[in-house]
Amino acid sequence: MHYNKTMNEAYKVCVEGGSGETELKKSRFIAHVAPVKSEEEAVSFVNSIKKEYYDARHNCYAYVIGKNSDKVKYSDDGEPQQTAGLPIFNVIKEAKVTDVCIVVTRYFGGTLLGAGPLARMYVEAASLGLKNSKIGTMRYGAEIKIEADYKNAEIIKRYIEKEEITLNNIYYANNVCMYIRVDFNDVEKVREDLVSLTNSKMDFSKISDAYFIDMKT
Repeated sequence: MHYNKTMNEAYKVCVEGGSGETELKKSRFIAHVAPVKSEEEAVSFVNSIKKEYYDARHNCYAYVIGKNSDKVKYSDDGEPQQTAGLPIFNVIKEAKVTDVCIVVTRYFGGTLLGAGPLARMYVEAASLGLKNSKIGTMRYGAEIKIEADYKNAEIIKRYIEKEEITLNNIYYANNVCMYIRVDFNDVEKVREDLVSLTNSKMDFSKISDAYFIDMKT
């Protein structure tokens, strides 16, 4: 699976993991989700869950890593083929999230569920875990430095709050210096708006371009 993102295209990542649990015929399915940046982190997370739930019959998992989902792996961990790992992976795929690992632990309840119901339970557990996680959007943007006197700085701050622009840092000295992050495509609009609001009485300079996490979407 490859999402094939262009250089400036936004994509979703797991920022903070969550968990979820569901049950069918006394079989418990417990999902744990974690943000991962490498296969080593994913393997470490899987192993930590296996250690915590050492007495469970199965610890099935899937992970997707990289902007273009460059690294993908899933495992049925002893369940019938394609009833656990692949369904978990499909939850990630449908959500279009990357840099994420989901492990679903199953405690067998004594009744065989059959391939269809089994796969559905892994999907349900993984979906609950992902729903209870924090997902952010990686946007390609610019870090901007703005410098102005105190009067115009207040105007700029109100604009930043109104437009819900990310304010990383603010420093007070002879003038006020602010560092903001904006979507790459919005840089010129923000500059023009601030020039108009302050009658050009501010300095606006781009420091760097980079991806940053937007938690609002």
